[in-house]
Amino acid sequence: MTMKKALVLGCGLIGKTVAIDLAKDFEVTVMDPFEKALASLGDRNDIKKIQKSADDAAALAEAAKDADVICGLLPSHLEEASQKQILEMGKNYVSPSGYLHSSGMDEIAKKSGSVAVFDMGIAPGMSNYLVARGGTMVDELDFGCIYVGGIPDKLDPPFNYRTVFCLEDTMNEYCWPARYVKDNKITETPALSGLEEIDIPGVGRLEAFFTDGLRSASENVKGKFVAEKTMRWPGYVDTINILKAAGCFSKEPVVVDGKDVIPFNVTTELFRPLWTLRPEKGDRDLTVMRVVAKGPKDGKYVTNTWDLVDKFDEEQMLHSMARTTGYPCAATARAIAYGIISEPGFHAPESLAADDKFYSYLMPQLAEHGIVFKHSVLVEEI
Repeated sequence: MTMKKALVLGCGLIGKTVAIDLAKDFEVTVMDPFEKALASLGDRNDIKKIQKSADDAAALAEAAKDADVICGLLPSHLEEASQKQILEMGKNYVSPSGYLHSSGMDEIAKKSGSVAVFDMGIAPGMSNYLVARGGTMVDELDFGCIYVGGIPDKLDPPFNYRTVFCLEDTMNEYCWPARYVKDNKITETPALSGLEEIDIPGVGRLEAFFTDGLRSASENVKGKFVAEKTMRWPGYVDTINILKAAGCFSKEPVVVDGKDVIPFNVTTELFRPLWTLRPEKGDRDLTVMRVVAKGPKDGKYVTNTWDLVDKFDEEQMLHSMARTTGYPCAATARAIAYGIISEPGFHAPESLAADDKFYSYLMPQLAEHGIVFKHSVLVEEI
């Protein structure tokens, strides 16, 4: 049997994770403009390397022409043009991002016959997918909430927080209003509001607060209440609120020694060494998620809950956040290449939620990597 072919665009932390996983059963090509990024794959001869940027349209067309599926792991400024080109070529595509550049893409994909899934990582991704899945399992979704966080595996004062992703993006989440669904309509609340405590078995007590994480699910998942809350170690919100009150997150310039200075930019640089995860110094991360979906079903009241606690992979020295973002992307790429997902279009994760065949494929794929969503169902009399 001829092996399927996959093209992976970008060889950063998550791109490398996707490429190595797909190389088990695909002919994989990785395209990245940076020699250092490609060198991170070592001397593996089962992965072809192309040192070109995805914004080189001719190089992308050549690399993509024989691919059965393409995985986009690109920075935002490169994503839109390459995504559009791939869909216009009629190529199948999956990415853990894409929502910000999703306008008009569904029409392009349907016209060309491209099967594409965007935002298919952990959050967004599995978060949207599972809360929508829960919505399909009740007559009406009364309550759907995603609790999710990437945190250090132990308390790390003074902030008890470190990240592997873009620090500016993390900080911006605390500045933007959080969208959520109330009575089937999108509404807003301040970020960091709605504080509550959540007990996660094997982790302990965390705090959870509103952030703007629903993305496409705010438009596509209907219910009386649908929201996403970020989880952190206790005390985090109080600390951030003090910094915000002091103006540290402001993007309005202030004059210091006769020069205009943006407080947000200064805070970012001061926090960078304090908030960056350093595996070489023993830092380890956890990914923690709880998705709860409640509603009536056939005269009963049903609560579906999915819990995940994922740890840093010591054998591969791989961040949990890379695992939980990369492996859902890779599994979905396989599902597309093997025809499990076959309808042309630019699909959000939640649009796949009612497909039992995909669910039955996806969850064991993730479990093979130790990413296990423990599903529990509580049925009560009304």
